[in-house]
Amino acid sequence: MVGRKPRFSEQEKLSMLLRMQNGENVSRLADELGIHRQRLYAWREQLRTCGNLMPARRGRPTKQPPPEAPPDRQTLAASFALSAEQRRADALAKARRRIVELERKIGQQQVELDFFQEALRHVRGSQQQKDAPGGAASSKSFKK
Repeated sequence: MVGRKPRFSEQEKLSMLLRMQNGENVSRLADELGIHRQRLYAWREQLRTCGNLMPARRGRPTKQPPPEAPPDRQTLAASFALSAEQRRADALAKARRRIVELERKIGQQQVELDFFQEALRHVRGSQQQKDAPGGAASSKSFKK
């Protein structure tokens, strides 16, 4: 099966996600299935967002209604899903942390900028003193 992705039923995916949630090593589960561990994480994210693990079908939609979900899938989806309020609170907290981090970086850059401006003033001041009459530039020892 070189170059082909293995297909798994929804029950197999759910059982792997339950094992993953119970603390089993994700890399070992992925090796057991013969897939990359990122695929397990993608399944978990799809379950969180969509509530099911079935991939979207291409082409015309079928006219028959989707089959009823087994209760364990709903329970698992509920345990993975975050409420809208929790997601908003998490996003707000993340944005606040990012703002604090950026403010810290800007402050550090301002300190560095002040340091270099002061060093430049110092260099310019010393050059003006050397060029002035009686400065180091006009002495004989400087010309040697």
